[in-house]
Amino acid sequence: MIDSVTIQTDQFVTYSDEFFTKAQHQDLKGEFGIFGRYTSRYTTYPQTCKAEGRYFPQVHIVERLRRGKAGMVPVKRSLMIQVSLPKLVFGTSIFDLDERLLPLAAQKLADALKEIKISVASEHLLNAIVTRVDYSKILKISPTYGTTDRILRALAPYEMKQSSDFNRRDYHDGRDGFYVKFFNSSQGFVIYDKFDEIVANGKTKLEQEIARQYKDGKWTRGALRVELSLQKKQTVEMVLQRYSDSSVDKKTKDFTLRDVAKTHIAKDCLLRVFDSVYVKDFNRLVRLADLKDAELLRIINEEVNDFRDRAIFYYLAHRVRAQGLKRAIEEMKREASSATVGRYKRAIESILSRAEAKKNVVGVVPYLRRKLEDFTPVLPKKLGLLLGVGEDTLNM
Repeated sequence: MIDSVTIQTDQFVTYSDEFFTKAQHQDLKGEFGIFGRYTSRYTTYPQTCKAEGRYFPQVHIVERLRRGKAGMVPVKRSLMIQVSLPKLVFGTSIFDLDERLLPLAAQKLADALKEIKISVASEHLLNAIVTRVDYSKILKISPTYGTTDRILRALAPYEMKQSSDFNRRDYHDGRDGFYVKFFNSSQGFVIYDKFDEIVANGKTKLEQEIARQYKDGKWTRGALRVELSLQKKQTVEMVLQRYSDSSVDKKTKDFTLRDVAKTHIAKDCLLRVFDSVYVKDFNRLVRLADLKDAELLRIINEEVNDFRDRAIFYYLAHRVRAQGLKRAIEEMKREASSATVGRYKRAIESILSRAEAKKNVVGVVPYLRRKLEDFTPVLPKKLGLLLGVGEDTLNM
């Protein structure tokens, strides 16, 4: 599902600048002096709305000027909007927003912009260029499975990410609750407790009511949020190119809000990154290391025929348990050839895949992956009334 997005459009009209009270200027200098300027105008209206307990997107206008004989002449004006679509539609981002709701979100955004004297057709918003997008999924956690804290703590040992695109990892347990985050300079992947985040940061009236009920113990299910942020326009284009139509005019850049909001793209992106961080390569060793000895031996004995390989897998699991995944793999690489290391990597993936297929392993990673694979949207019970259709036509 799609969450926050930053879009850019030139198709807009401003009826007044009264709400854009702040400005920043950047001069463009060349060999013969200043030849142009970028001016960004900002509004503090979102802060006013926050104080009132309602959500409003971040909006600014970027104007490019060129020096002419009469001074600086406007060349181009662009409207930049950063908006959480679920929060805009529902008043909170604890629900998912899929492509069925995109026209409604575009209309609500167009209506919101009128408050600051900006007119944009909803169709122009749907065709606006995306410069950043966050894909996310709310996962409802059954109380019989365990707490969200336990799940996040179980994910913390995954610090060896040979197959993922991330080079940094952060595990946090503080005022904002628990979260596990992997990131680099252009994208981030985070899993966190959504209720804890609302309690800490919720500003809308609905979020404050959710936080109150959560602290009163009304909510029996936990809610984890899995989120992938594509933080640069080049990153958005690199990822979206693989889903572009395989036609003569295959799209390679300037993807629109309508392009990026497709549910199958969100699902595939989240699963691909989840697998690269938690499933591929030696990451599965963390699951073996987390098992009790009797269960560990049972799986190894059932899935590995060679006695020598059984001993090695048992040893590796205990080394991960003792000193962490990263150090255990570094130790093995010093002692074995690259071919041997590769063979064990493939064998570990195979062992856990077969065991999980038999449901012999009820671990955190398989549990979360099954929920991501299902990808059923978490929606308000009265969504049908919001859309003006019967609730029985919607997948709740």
